[in-house]
Amino acid sequence: MPSAVPAPIPTSSAAAVQDGNTKIISTTQRNTPVPKSTQVLVKVNYTGVCASDLHLSRRDLPYLQPTVSIAGHEGPDVDSTTWKLGDRVAVRWLHKVCLQCEMCTTGYENLCPNRKISGKDVEGCFAQYALADSEYLVRIPEGVSDADGAPILCAGVTVFKALKLAQLRKGSWVAIAGAGGGLGHLAIQYARAMGLRPLALDAKKRDICLSLGAEAYLDVLETSDCVAEVQKLTDGGASGALICASNGRAYADAVKYLRKSGTLVCIGLPPKPSPIPVLPEDFIARGIKIMGTSTGTLKDTQEALEYVARGEVKPRLVERSLDDIEQVLKDIEEAKVEGRVVIKVE
Repeated sequence: MPSAVPAPIPTSSAAAVQDGNTKIISTTQRNTPVPKSTQVLVKVNYTGVCASDLHLSRRDLPYLQPTVSIAGHEGPDVDSTTWKLGDRVAVRWLHKVCLQCEMCTTGYENLCPNRKISGKDVEGCFAQYALADSEYLVRIPEGVSDADGAPILCAGVTVFKALKLAQLRKGSWVAIAGAGGGLGHLAIQYARAMGLRPLALDAKKRDICLSLGAEAYLDVLETSDCVAEVQKLTDGGASGALICASNGRAYADAVKYLRKSGTLVCIGLPPKPSPIPVLPEDFIARGIKIMGTSTGTLKDTQEALEYVARGEVKPRLVERSLDDIEQVLKDIEEAKVEGRVVIKVE
């Protein structure tokens, strides 16, 4: 979560850089980036750590192969009537999109074929200073702290967009797999704020899920038949399922416990191919739908931040430093994190 940079700007600054040979991430000094064209330089105060950062560092997904060595994304010809020094702004997963293609003009700018991604195509926010594009910036609302705003820029807007896509009626049950993690704990709160009934599924994270507003909780390690239990708790099945967990079993169970006309939204990325066991008759006789989403539009991000500004969503944060990023990624990989890790950049 950055803020616009007042002078003076140092010629060198700290960043968490991944070594090209060892792949280890460590803090080092580098030349402070210089903005060009419509870019601006932002001073990063807080940045979130996302599962996407884990995939980028591990290079385990074919479509997420980094071309830069600094990850992080939850943080010249500039329109001076819109932006000025000292503005509190956000660097998102999407650094820039073209705003002219079919995807951009039909509400799917996150799928823009010309997009540039922070931490993948452009050096990201695991640094004291980062570049952003002034034509694709988000302003942080008053009343939203830098720390609370950071997780919304990727995790928050992703689950918020997923709930919007699912188009569930108020009062409907929505199952959230991976409910105690960085994405899931926010999904519980957005679902509750949108008038839905969140059913949390996770392992050993009962307390955080229930404290954030989950109406019911299932521990997937202690439940012998998650499908039957979800159907029992929801009186016939969930109307929606958000799979925030990077787990093939979560997807396999979800298509079975959805009620008729239910919607499954794919979010979490399993590290290995995990086919979803669905048959044509599931679509025909049950009318279920399977969708996918990653992040959201600029407008989605602004709307997601407003929930935080109104006090309806409050990220559960674990604060760490730039020097901790390598360990944080391991903790995410091993599902040890409750809530969301944010990096305080000093």
